[in-house]
Amino acid sequence: KVALWGKASLVDSFVWHSGPKMNGWRWEVSAVTPGSITWAATICMFLLSLDSKFPGNGIGHTSKIDYYEVFRAYKWVLVVKWTDLHIQQIVGEMNTFVFGKSGSTSAQSKTGAIEDLLAEIDAALAAM
Repeated sequence: KVALWGKASLVDSFVWHSGPKMNGWRWEVSAVTPGSITWAATICMFLLSLDSKFPGNGIGHTSKIDYYEVFRAYKWVLVVKWTDLHIQQIVGEMNTFVFGKSGSTSAQSKTGAIEDLLAEIDAALAAM
């Protein structure tokens, strides 16, 4: 939420009135995606680890966590299970929290279409 709308968005009464456009509007994001959920989870893992810098090679210097593989594996699970009812219920709750709307993401946003393409690319690369 903060990455898209700024830290003030964590306040319940937050309403944007003026100022620079927030990342969420710039990027035209309207719903969470497998990639955005995976990114947030990976960042949380990094922040809770003993690592002090995010590694360029994807492997934590101190923790030895392979953030790249964690990201790929978690995103793969979400992409494969994306239409499952329990996943869509969680996605609906996330959309309500981040965007102030409820429901599932059965209608694809621009970002959702990109995520689908990335999933196909990842699958093709994995098969090579």
